Amino acid sequence: MTHRERILAAIRGDVPDRLPWVPRLDFWYRAHQYLRSMTADLQGLSLLELADRLGVGTYAVVPDFTDCPTGTEMQDRALGIYQVPVIPYRVTLEGVERRVVKRGLESVVEYHTPVGSIQTTAAFTEEMLQAGGSISYVTGYPIRQPRDFAVVSYIFSHLKVEPRYEGYIAHRERVGERGLVISYASPAASPMHHIMKEFMPVDQFFYAMYDYPQELTRLAEQMEPYYARIKEISAAAPAEAVMLGANYDDAITYPKFFAEHILPALRDYAQVLHRQGKYLMSHTDGENRKLLNLYLEAGFDVADSVCPYPMTSCRLEEMREAFRGRIAVWGGIPSLLLCPSSSSTEDCDRFVDDVLARNCGQSRLILGVSDMVTADADWSRLQSITEKVARTEWRAL
Repeated sequence: MTHRERILAAIRGDVPDRLPWVPRLDFWYRAHQYLRSMTADLQGLSLLELADRLGVGTYAVVPDFTDCPTGTEMQDRALGIYQVPVIPYRVTLEGVERRVVKRGLESVVEYHTPVGSIQTTAAFTEEMLQAGGSISYVTGYPIRQPRDFAVVSYIFSHLKVEPRYEGYIAHRERVGERGLVISYASPAASPMHHIMKEFMPVDQFFYAMYDYPQELTRLAEQMEPYYARIKEISAAAPAEAVMLGANYDDAITYPKFFAEHILPALRDYAQVLHRQGKYLMSHTDGENRKLLNLYLEAGFDVADSVCPYPMTSCRLEEMREAFRGRIAVWGGIPSLLLCPSSSSTEDCDRFVDDVLARNCGQSRLILGVSDMVTADADWSRLQSITEKVARTEWRAL
């Protein structure tokens, strides 16, 4: 089997010829490129070639947000609008005047509309670049005072969203059988989830739920056509699977909030995709224990970036048992086990050996590193995992 065939087999519940092993290498790669610290044997390799050299599948789920050929693809990042080429749609702001000012690693964007203006600020730091970061952090949010709700509502109710599949198709051709290229819909699962993630600090969002519930509800309603459109276009892409929603945590996207504002969007979209013979993925990194049963109700097919104990309270086998063979796990190796400053080689070996022994001959598992292979990861530990996976007989018992 090819890497792509193994991933698809695991998702649909078949047992592949061996365990799919698909770590996310892009942060490690960008960091060492930026620091010019790549070892001699890896210098000059592309990210695809790096995965080939390691002998692993290519992770092509979360886009490379540094892929900005025109320099404008991430200018609306503080609004939660991302337009890197692999994303299968383009977004045009209509009836809005945008002014962008670059100040070193900082980007300030003014949005002027007939109902008022807002300003956003996003920035990188040197530490982020050295860590391989791909998305700037927001220092000036779109909603800072009550009148900003109307401006953001105007912007999102006047967006034009059109299909743009050429970037996705080009990336799928580059990756080929090395991996499964996902149609990326949105890192937020729904309008209210988007408001929480993108428009204000999370503590301010929770205050707004009590202080401005009508404004929040009205904004979410105005954003719904935008979400319907991006999901429609993403589902129509020539892809086997679509990603919707990311970064859940049972203390922030707590069960009641998840059930009310996230679960229905995932469930409805899963049904749409299943009728087309496609799969739904959601990026479930974070503390998941209290959300596991809700994930089953949501009906998505793949939990991407599953991060178990010791980085969260939930062990991998607990998650696998909770999913009852209905949700495939992508991930399972906590990133700190690859870092000499956090764990020993023996700790890493024991963990991987245990995962392989407990899951041998089973399906619904794509081994990966959660959330990503970090800049300080030991390359030799990745090589060791690759060797262990290759030696493990994986056919159904």
